Amino acid sequence: MKDVYDYLLKDLNLKDNNSIIVGVSGGPDSMALLNLFLELRKEIDLNIVCAHVNHNVRKESIEEEKFLKDFCNINNIIFEVMKIDNYGDDNFQNEARSKRYEFFKSLVEKYNSKYLFTAHHADDLIETILMRISRGSSLKGYSGFQKELQIDNYKIIRPFISKTKKEILKYNKENKIKYVTDLSNEK
Repeated sequence: MKDVYDYLLKDLNLKDNNSIIVGVSGGPDSMALLNLFLELRKEIDLNIVCAHVNHNVRKESIEEEKFLKDFCNINNIIFEVMKIDNYGDDNFQNEARSKRYEFFKSLVEKYNSKYLFTAHHADDLIETILMRISRGSSLKGYSGFQKELQIDNYKIIRPFISKTKKEILKYNKENKIKYVTDLSNEK
């Protein structure tokens, strides 16, 4: 993960007192990313904002929210949560993604941040490309998602795009990073 750490430290030109928004589910990927920012904060005085969306569709959602809130309190991280109480008749995944990114955008504005970080990794990228191929996407759609994406006045950054789930789990084990496991992701 040294290459990701160096990218965050050197390439993004983060400065003292910058606010960054990190989308965190509490799972292994997002907790690894949050941990990297805690390490980075030893060199740069960052205002880390943990942005958590409680989709409220599993009974474990409440415990996961509490896990993150406690983690943030212990580590002096700003904790912001959005709880979704209902969904329309639309496709759940699309609606959940839309609500999640609206929430993230509101936090970018609230904290005057230039960056939103998500923990999407190489396995997610492959899955996205395969899904798009199976649905007959255009050639552009086959590219999946980008490491950096400019949206209005901020960038979505996916620093783990070249890391596999296996590498992230190894990092978590080596660094004793605690996380929650959402069994519905296995579906």
